[in-house]
Amino acid sequence: MKICHVAATSDGATWMFEQLRELRNRYGHEVVAVVSGDHGRLIDKLKAENIRYHVADFAAGPAPLSEALATPLAVFRLARFFRRERFDVVQHHIFISMRIARPAAWLADVPVRLSMIAGPFHLQAATSRWNEKLTYWMDTKLIPSCQATLELCRGLGISERYLAPVVYYSPDERNFDPAKILPADIRGEFGWPADTPLVCMVAFFYQRLSTGPWVPDEVKGRGIKGHGDLVKAASIILQEFPKTKFLLVGSGWGEDGERYRNEVRDLVKRMNLESSVVFIEFREDANRILRTSDVAVQPSLNENLGGSLEALLMECPTVVTRVGGLVDSVRDGETGVLVNASDPKDLARGIMELLRDRERARALGKAGRRLMLDQFTLQHTVRDLNLIYQNALADRTQRLGSYNLFVTLWRYAVGVPLFAFMAVRLFFWDGYIFYKIRLRLQRRERKTAKGPLSAVGPSNE
Repeated sequence: MKICHVAATSDGATWMFEQLRELRNRYGHEVVAVVSGDHGRLIDKLKAENIRYHVADFAAGPAPLSEALATPLAVFRLARFFRRERFDVVQHHIFISMRIARPAAWLADVPVRLSMIAGPFHLQAATSRWNEKLTYWMDTKLIPSCQATLELCRGLGISERYLAPVVYYSPDERNFDPAKILPADIRGEFGWPADTPLVCMVAFFYQRLSTGPWVPDEVKGRGIKGHGDLVKAASIILQEFPKTKFLLVGSGWGEDGERYRNEVRDLVKRMNLESSVVFIEFREDANRILRTSDVAVQPSLNENLGGSLEALLMECPTVVTRVGGLVDSVRDGETGVLVNASDPKDLARGIMELLRDRERARALGKAGRRLMLDQFTLQHTVRDLNLIYQNALADRTQRLGSYNLFVTLWRYAVGVPLFAFMAVRLFFWDGYIFYKIRLRLQRRERKTAKGPLSAVGPSNE
């Protein structure tokens, strides 16, 4: 088959790169990536594996009007690319990709059009939720990537015939084998004693979320990965385990992410935790840090699987919040410990459980790896995707031939008024009104606030 995956990024998205590589190497498919730029870690990986990529415009404008005007052109350009390439399968990831790739693949009459839903976030936010409900039928199948996402799709009233079985965004298990990967000498790098307890969180720092309709209510105005909750939990844990070091591994995602990272730094300073909470920049050998850590933590407020799979593959005892897909991989008392989201006290309780009983913690880590190898590996992911492709393409052969010009013309006739309605709604209600409110609030904050931390306050971190 000729397969195209779409992700509106040029940095990150290692999961898409690995899926394409294995679909080519394991099943012999011709694979192409559609990305948002020509530079970044993702591009470097694609080039290294000789995977062809196409740079597309995803119409992410600086203001609602420019975005609304750019979106139709971006859709038509991508549809033209799909028709020219004659892909058998187009699969898109993450919501910003879906906005453009879904209608483009439908207009182009691509035989198999798939949306692999990267997490529950966009199905819980008001604007993206109605957007999904209005357009999901343009896809051949939706691929949920955790059980929570599957249930949210059903809650939207999406018919079972559009829902594929759950397929997880699993990492390449060959990169997470504790028998072959040496632990990083973090204690030696910082001059800490060999018995220093290490609690590790591997995650990018993303910008503080807005309070608009594109964001689920429970995470509005917050840092989605829960870095602040871990900092607050650290102050509780240190009362019983004063030698513990907390490693926050990851850089900021862009300038806004770095700004949020600095906010977390300020929180650490205010709580006098500089000697215990350590910031480590993005590292390619994060697997080695997990190998040497006593506890891995993912305290996210809204999440798919986060970094839980990598930690469990490394047999690292793991604590995660009870949200999204994290409950699929971390089963409380079986493969790790579940805690309540936005609850530093409960987070501290979960971490201290594992620090108090190292033997039980190691047993949970080993059980976690067994579960990962049984259900959560890259080989499982590409096997399941290949089966979905084959079944969907076989069904398509019973209908009209793909890339039918008359079908495309009919879809343009139907699609243009639909897209016009969506653009008007997005701009005049979800976009323009919120944009004006946001500008007004920003002006008020500049007049009254001394800084982001004084405006937000530690209790709302």
